[in-house]
Amino acid sequence: MNARFRLPTRSICMVVVLWICCMARAQQAVPGPVIEPWRFQVGVCTHFCQGKGIVERNLDGIKSAGIGAIRDEVPWGAIEREKGRLEMPESFDTYVRRAAARRVNVMLILNYGNRFYDDADRPQSPEAIEGFCRYSEFVVRHFGADVRLYEIWNEWDIPIGLPERHRKPGTPESYFNLLKAVYPRIKAADPDVTVIAGAPTSGGVKRGWLEEIVKLGALKYCDAISIHSYNYSESFPQRGPEACSVWMTSVQQMLRRYNGDKDVPFYVTEMGWPTHVTKGGTDPELAASYLARLYLLARTSTSFEGLWWYDFQDDGWDPKYNEDNFGLVRPDLTPKPAYYVMADISQLVGKGQYAGRIETSDEHVQGLRFTRGDRDYWTIWSEDDRDRQIVLQTEHPETPVLVRQLGHDASLVQWGFRDWAQRRNSELVPNRMSIVVGHRPFMLSGDLSGISIAEVIPRFRQSEEER
Repeated sequence: MNARFRLPTRSICMVVVLWICCMARAQQAVPGPVIEPWRFQVGVCTHFCQGKGIVERNLDGIKSAGIGAIRDEVPWGAIEREKGRLEMPESFDTYVRRAAARRVNVMLILNYGNRFYDDADRPQSPEAIEGFCRYSEFVVRHFGADVRLYEIWNEWDIPIGLPERHRKPGTPESYFNLLKAVYPRIKAADPDVTVIAGAPTSGGVKRGWLEEIVKLGALKYCDAISIHSYNYSESFPQRGPEACSVWMTSVQQMLRRYNGDKDVPFYVTEMGWPTHVTKGGTDPELAASYLARLYLLARTSTSFEGLWWYDFQDDGWDPKYNEDNFGLVRPDLTPKPAYYVMADISQLVGKGQYAGRIETSDEHVQGLRFTRGDRDYWTIWSEDDRDRQIVLQTEHPETPVLVRQLGHDASLVQWGFRDWAQRRNSELVPNRMSIVVGHRPFMLSGDLSGISIAEVIPRFRQSEEER
């Protein structure tokens, strides 16, 4: 799955170069034991609790892509099936233990109603809240060190996961009451777990639901805040990752206003662009580009601590249904383009250090700098629908650069650029290099000291009306 290089037959030198590229690819896509600490949680959502997928094979794919975390659930109704008696289903225990054994960080959602309390609605009565607290304590104690992240509910602001008779939005006040009760109980059971509050829909954030729970005092009863930041629907005029990043930054700024101008640890626990073929869908190649750009942009924030792509595996085969098409892989684990892009960026995003933006004369060209170990990384792309030629120059033309368009093969590129397409008699410039970038980022790596962007030239527009 990860060996995508074509060996030439006529050049021993090129064999050596490609061997270097293969080693770089293997280090990213099939990591060994985790040695470096994760600076940022690169996660995917799974549906093991719902019986979807094959646990071991899905975990194989997750590890091969360098993904460090999963998000799943252990619903209250499945654990307290007899009132007052709490028991962990074997299938739940199995997926959590197997993921933890493979050094995949597990986030569990504590969620949904129970038929013995409040008629299976959101827990709001004193008895139901107490029951939810006992269930939460049980889960935390049961899993111990194998689970370090817990999220309180999933999208309380909408009627998801509830019987039809309770199809109404959940108020900020009722959520805050539950959070206030359950947070100290969880922390008493295990002070070292991270309790994450919020998890509203993007619509709930836009309507002010999240800010309302913060106004009520939610920051005193959690360790972090999460949101779901989907912007693929028509309710968002700008659907790309740059617009999403700007919007998420505004949410983080709101949180700081209620926290004495200090950062609040911030997670996005669901985000993605589904690849269905009907209204609101995104072409799989573009969705892969969006994934790369969103994860890379997430590292520009000091309070952003993790992003979970929704989800790892498609839920079905219907090409017209959005809910069947969010995955990095198909239901049979066939990779989509986003899977290969994730494999190329996961280790850099998760374990690298953001080092600043790259200066460019074109506002539509995005460039970010990172370091990991003793290597420098640049990522560059065009955020609109026009391809751009990027002319680079260096103070060290003797040092080649490893260049990869994410999701594709890498090559070791020597310096030297001759602009013969513009002027047939142009001379070779030994300290320049040219690449054309579009919606899919390019990654440059190696010793990139002394490199700068000399020129940006718009080249091609991909919109239908100008073809």
